[in-house]
Amino acid sequence: MGKRLFWFAVGVGLTALIVVKGREYYQRYTPKGVADSIEKTRSGLVDWVGEFITTMGEAMDAREGELREALGLDE
Repeated sequence: MGKRLFWFAVGVGLTALIVVKGREYYQRYTPKGVADSIEKTRSGLVDWVGEFITTMGEAMDAREGELREALGLDE
């Protein structure tokens, strides 16, 4: 009796896992899910590019100041 109950519980657990994961995969690969994934990737890329450009501008300004000071062009 104990073995049957154990295997029944294992079967129920696996079934629940398969159903939950199946729903996740189904929603992920529907047109709406794909569009949401693309939008999330796009917004992350836009944020990254904006941060990169800001950092690059700050570094360029700092380096220009160093060069101007070293060459005595500010006077």
